[in-house]
Order: sequence, then structure tokens, then C-alpha cells
Amino acid sequence: MANKPSAKRVSASEVRKTLTELRKAWGWSPSDIISLLRGGGSSGKGSEYERGVCKALSRWWTGGERDDVFWRTSGSGARAKLRGRGGQDTAGQYGDVAATDPIGAPFIDVFTAELKRGYSEHTFQDLVDRVPKAGVQVWEYFFAQIIESAEQAGSYTWLLITRRDRRRAIVWMPFSAMSHLRIIGAFSYGYPYPFLRMRVPIRPLGQEPYNVSVCCMALEDWLAGVQPEHVEELAENVCHGNVE
Repeated sequence: MANKPSAKRVSASEVRKTLTELRKAWGWSPSDIISLLRGGGSSGKGSEYERGVCKALSRWWTGGERDDVFWRTSGSGARAKLRGRGGQDTAGQYGDVAATDPIGAPFIDVFTAELKRGYSEHTFQDLVDRVPKAGVQVWEYFFAQIIESAEQAGSYTWLLITRRDRRRAIVWMPFSAMSHLRIIGAFSYGYPYPFLRMRVPIRPLGQEPYNVSVCCMALEDWLAGVQPEHVEELAENVCHGNVE
């Protein structure tokens, strides 16, 4: 019996080229590819985290009365992002958090929120100590994704809520948005502690690189420092075009 010819080994460059083409065609992120290769990976853990954050936001928004005002968007906002790249709008489905009750609309008008769970081998420090010729870092994708989602949604700004394994959840946002919140009375006790502000370089594939000034704090500190009425005031100003 004749031996079957061995399969041709695919080079790493061919694999990278194929993955790049798939990412562009379908809007996949590095985390999507990792999840696909793992057969789903820790999607259950991520889903549980997303549900927990949505419930926490709901309780904060309603003074502890309800936990169902916010919930996960359909497909974690992937469909809205793809439609947005084609010039089509998908109301209320950008990012990872949607308002399932109209009373939560002001929050969605102000913030497009994305949630990241895990990635414990990566930190925002990768943006600081990477060597000049290093490839695009995971955290660059995080920031590029949320900025794109917020622009497509037409929201005032964005929140990136991350949590590594066995760590507290952290909220990232543009420092300009933090400044506006403080002007209207949020964080009346001053900046939370610990608190970090930094300028991060973003180099999205196929686009010009740019810098973003961001800040971060623990999620519980954000929820303690910002009240729903602050968000409602921002939403009112945004609707009337009074926020610069």
C-alpha cells in the first residue's frame, strides 16, 4: 500500500496573513481568535463576570432596588460593530452593556462600556515597557476596540472595565471625561486612591497611531464617586450639545 503524501507544513507567515485577513473580514479581535483556538476557552467565566458587572451597575443606578436595568448586549456588541463598519446603525447594542429598561438610557447615551475578564498575563504596563519594534499589544486592542465602539454608538465617552484573575475590577476612562465628571460634582472627596493617569500609544492595524490620555481606578471607587444624577446631567448636556 502506497504511503500517503505528508501534508504541507504551513509557515508562520502564512498563518499570520490568514488570521489578519479573517480579522479584517469579520471584525475579530485577538481575544476572539484565542477563544476560537481554545474551543471557547473561559467564556463561561467571562459571561459570569459580564452578568455580575451588569447587575452591579443596575443596583447602583437604581439605589439598590433593581438588578435588571442593564444586561449584556447581543454577541457582546460584535454585530453592532460589524454593521457600524458598513455604515449601519444598531441602536443600543454597542459595547458589552445594554439598557434593558428605558430608565437606563442616559447611562448608555453617555458611556459605551466594554468588559474584559482574564488576560492575566497582560497588563497596561505592556504599553509602557514594550520595545519599539514590538507588535501591537493586547491592551492596544482593548483601547482601540472601545474607542471604535463609542464612536460608532455616538456616545459621549467610554468605559473599559477589566478584571484579571483573583484581582479587583478596574475602570478605565478618558481623563477628559473624568475632568467633566468632577466639574459637575462627582468624586467630591477628590481623586480616589489608588488612582492612575497615563498617556497610552495606540497603533491599530491599518490605521495611523495615536495617543490617548486615560485614567483608572477600582470599580467600587468609581461607583462610589459617580452618582446616577451626574450621568443624567452629562446626558442632558450631551443631548443639547453643551459638552465640549
